[in-house]
Amino acid sequence: MGRLLLMWRLVTRDLRRRPGEAAVFMAAVTAATAALALGLMVDNAVTTAYMNTRAATAGPDMTAITTAADPGELAGRIAAAQGVGSLTDPIPAFSTVVGAHGDTARSSVEGRERAPSPVDRPLVTSGTWVRPGGAVVERGFAEVLGVGVGDRVTIAGRDYPVVGIAISAAAPVYPWSDQAQGPGPTDWGGRIWLTIADARTAAQDAEALVVHLVHLRLTDPDAAADWDTTLFAPYNTSGVWVNTRTWEGVLDTNLVMVKDAQPALAVGGSLLAVAACVTLAALTAIRAARDHRRAQRLKAVGAGPRTVAAVLLAQYLLLTAAAAGLGLAIGTLAAPALAHPSPGLLSTVGPPSAAVVVTVVGLALAVVLVSTLDPVLHAARTGTAAGLAETARLRTRRSRLTALTAYLPTPLLLGVRLMARRPGRAVLSAVGMAATGVMVSALLTFRSAWGTVELPPAMAAVNNRTAEVLLGVTVAVVALSALNTVILGWSGAVQARRALGISRTLGATPGQVVAALCTAHLLPAVPALVVGLPAGIVLYRAFSEFWVVPPRPWLFAAALAVLSAAAVLTALPAWRHARVPAGRALNAEAA
Repeated sequence: MGRLLLMWRLVTRDLRRRPGEAAVFMAAVTAATAALALGLMVDNAVTTAYMNTRAATAGPDMTAITTAADPGELAGRIAAAQGVGSLTDPIPAFSTVVGAHGDTARSSVEGRERAPSPVDRPLVTSGTWVRPGGAVVERGFAEVLGVGVGDRVTIAGRDYPVVGIAISAAAPVYPWSDQAQGPGPTDWGGRIWLTIADARTAAQDAEALVVHLVHLRLTDPDAAADWDTTLFAPYNTSGVWVNTRTWEGVLDTNLVMVKDAQPALAVGGSLLAVAACVTLAALTAIRAARDHRRAQRLKAVGAGPRTVAAVLLAQYLLLTAAAAGLGLAIGTLAAPALAHPSPGLLSTVGPPSAAVVVTVVGLALAVVLVSTLDPVLHAARTGTAAGLAETARLRTRRSRLTALTAYLPTPLLLGVRLMARRPGRAVLSAVGMAATGVMVSALLTFRSAWGTVELPPAMAAVNNRTAEVLLGVTVAVVALSALNTVILGWSGAVQARRALGISRTLGATPGQVVAALCTAHLLPAVPALVVGLPAGIVLYRAFSEFWVVPPRPWLFAAALAVLSAAAVLTALPAWRHARVPAGRALNAEAA
């Protein structure tokens, strides 16, 4: 119990003294875990929303769609078939163009009774159910049309007041709600309900092909896809078509709305994890000397290497647990909004599954351990006397590097030598820049592929959602990379202040010191962008159906913007370091 209390007091004391480092740590890990949780929960969120809607509206397990003029016989055959629990009377439907507020759109129009149906009872979310002369519009379609209760829609030249807004699980959400298999309403569009009499009148005015829908519930809903449809064979060979639509097919179609966004979330989450590793590694470098001294003092009073390692890791693991929980919460709350393919579904927040929790927590632990385990073990294994003495480390003389840089301008000479002294920081800088380049070029590739293409409503809706996800993930990666640039610049200035202090005593100006620190950061960034930008194009191709390369001016402008931003963000901590007098920098203890 004494060790646990000691660890708790040391961790809480460190958090109180340095809340900024804890906040940066939390932001990096939370960003990675939230993106991963969001990507893992998208499918589950759509499925949950559809199943909730299906339960609230008595959604059908299967729908039979027929072009028979008299569908009564077919309804009788279905009612007598094995495995059928209940069904509706045949519902007339046709596809047409509707108008609202001067705009037009495709829509399926269905004729419904005013009394509740045993199967497929649309849930009215605003207004009332159908009445003579009035129309009820599916909620997702109504939002696109911009209509509400009291507005008017035009069907086959007649105006109908909108008396209600409703949702249903009998068909995919807009823009696929006007879709069936085979003859019948097959265009992308919405759904509107009228009374049966009004629907037949509108169909005559529109001279449209009328089909009939029979919604049925099975005794075993999970067997809908395997239900025996051979009883429809006589119709399909006599010029009268009968097609079926199962609830699993409806759900799969709804999932299409978000399937293209999932690769962006998965890849973006991976890149955010990489950027988080860079952030934590940079933070660990800043804390290295402080943690090293703490480890040796603990060993001096009797703590063993295991206890020291546990104390140093505890501060990271505590923040990791909090960040993983926060990331899961953000993913859980954001998943319904992102995965909500249409207002036509009831969206609710559900808890993450055990697999999602394990995966997210595993990612958080992997990111933290990869970034912090090596310096922690090094501090725990270092001898106590040597660690407390803090003897200076002799630098390896690099005669070739000295010869190559001897005639370079002072800022470039100092920058190259700083990069050579700390190659690990150069690798971190390159990795962060490469991650930024991948996401930026992927976004530019998407924009160049779809930015000027006229698409049907369904594809436009899918692309808009994918574009939003790509933009959001890119912004998150860029923001984390910007934070990494500042942290790496600060840690570089702190670790090089004595070396640069000596350079300043020998005549280097503060401006040259700032330029040297910027050079040490930007030199590895250039090849990283050279690799990262093409990698983003290749990665986009892996999830796309065709090859697209953004215009070269776009890529050049993006690279220039990223490098310029990196230079500015590196110059800020470098400038603050250069303001400290050289004598004070030489006399200061290592951070």
